[in-house]
Amino acid sequence: MLPEEQRFQYLDNKIFELEKRIAILEGKESATEQKEANEKTSELTPIEISTKASKETSYPSENLGFKIFGTVGFIFILLGLFYFYKYAVEEGWIGVLERVVLGIIFSLAVLVVGEVFRRKEYPRFSQLITGGGIALLYFTIYSTYHFIEFREALDMSLGANSILLFIVMAFAVFLALRLNSLILTSFAFFLGYLAAFLTGEAHQMMISTLILSAGLTIILWKKNWGIGIYPVIVSYFLYTIFFLESRVVFISDTVIPTIVYYAIGYLVCFFTIFTILSIILKDEENNTQNAVISLINAFAAFVFGLSIVWHYWHPARGVFVIFISAVYLGLTYFVGQRDLKNMFRVFFILCITFLTIAVPVQLEKSWVAFAWAIEGVLLVHAGVRIEKWNIRRLGYIVLGLAALWSLLLDVHGLPFWERATSMAAVILALYGVPYLISRAKLVDYEKDLPILFNIAGTFLLTISLATEILDSEGLLAALPGDVRQVILSVVWAIEAVVLIVVGFMNRSRSLRNIGLLLFGITVIKILIVDISDLETIYRTVVTIIVGLIALGASFAYVKNKERIQEFLK
Repeated sequence: MLPEEQRFQYLDNKIFELEKRIAILEGKESATEQKEANEKTSELTPIEISTKASKETSYPSENLGFKIFGTVGFIFILLGLFYFYKYAVEEGWIGVLERVVLGIIFSLAVLVVGEVFRRKEYPRFSQLITGGGIALLYFTIYSTYHFIEFREALDMSLGANSILLFIVMAFAVFLALRLNSLILTSFAFFLGYLAAFLTGEAHQMMISTLILSAGLTIILWKKNWGIGIYPVIVSYFLYTIFFLESRVVFISDTVIPTIVYYAIGYLVCFFTIFTILSIILKDEENNTQNAVISLINAFAAFVFGLSIVWHYWHPARGVFVIFISAVYLGLTYFVGQRDLKNMFRVFFILCITFLTIAVPVQLEKSWVAFAWAIEGVLLVHAGVRIEKWNIRRLGYIVLGLAALWSLLLDVHGLPFWERATSMAAVILALYGVPYLISRAKLVDYEKDLPILFNIAGTFLLTISLATEILDSEGLLAALPGDVRQVILSVVWAIEAVVLIVVGFMNRSRSLRNIGLLLFGITVIKILIVDISDLETIYRTVVTIIVGLIALGASFAYVKNKERIQEFLK
């Protein structure tokens, strides 16, 4: 979108072109001259025409010089005027009221100079001067309360000072929109948020911040500027200050104070405003901005909301997280109906993320991996049915979390039956994934996943069997340690053979190879651990049993040689 003066200049060029054409028709200009004029005009784009309309250069190096020299020059002039002002105050030439009046007059004079340069076709230099004038006006109004000498002399209250500061901000927004200036708009709202912060009163700060955020949301909707992330960050920063200073979750939970309900209300308003902002910005052009806004908004609301619920309504903590997940499910449907593909993906991921987080938040430790295993399998199954690899990927991630939880926490942190149930669910889920995706059209990165899931399932199964057998408080706790070692070796050998058989039946080379590897590990365990540590009788038992298992497997290979060859085809 071109600035206003540039659009006028572009229209002037078009009018000039039409006048030349009319002159040709009336015989007032030669056809050759008209052709040259048309070619010259047609070679210019609207941006080039607008650049020619301005007296300012468009080269990057000159732009840098403009910014450096312009800023330095403006600062030095202000510094000189400040020293003159200081000298006048020290000499007693002006009092407190005169200082304020002079500050306002000088600020308005700077704004007038900025307008003069704008009319002289120096738009960027004009914005520099105008921004300086707004800053001076803001500082002058700010000093009337926050400097004790001014406050006492003018009898200024905090409320009146805050209103005046917001008027300055509103005036700055008006100028920014009139000049179609992103820089001035950003600067104006920075002053607005600064005024909200300086109010000193919690509720006034929150209300002001809400008004500013809603106003900036409307402007960004109209202009589609790429500054949508900043109001989200600043707003939640100010909300954090309110949250901590008001001690929302540091008050006794026997009686819920009123401030808690205010905190919830403000949080809902912020969440709603920034959710709307993430949707109304152009999805195809600002998808990164929209996604970042959504992520910051979602997790800020989650952290603050959960801390409140956890403190005052602890039994409903999981319900709260599921509620957030349901909200994002509804938003996923909403943006899907409007074909906002990027936001559809973001909202759906947030929906699954909060649903996954709800499991450890609400459930007891023994049920976390179990619930994640079910959720992961359902996501993979859904991704296969509707042929969406993104949904399958979420399922893989959830199953990975379930496996890690089982391996790191369930193995040593749960009693026998709870541990066995949880780990069995995860192991079955890991082994089930290769079957679920066997008939799906896989993307490149998924082609090696069956092997990885088979390895993960076997590893977890092997660890689980070892834990249940060797645990001194487990199912076999009554048996001597040597007996448990013998049983473990036998069980591992049987597991290896079963994996090989299933590998042949399902034509899965990975399962066969994993079975052979496990059998090799079992043999190494017998040679290194069992033979060296166990008593003679137990060495005899374990070597004979595992040897018989190996001979049986060998005989099965020989007897079913032709069938095995068929499986391998």
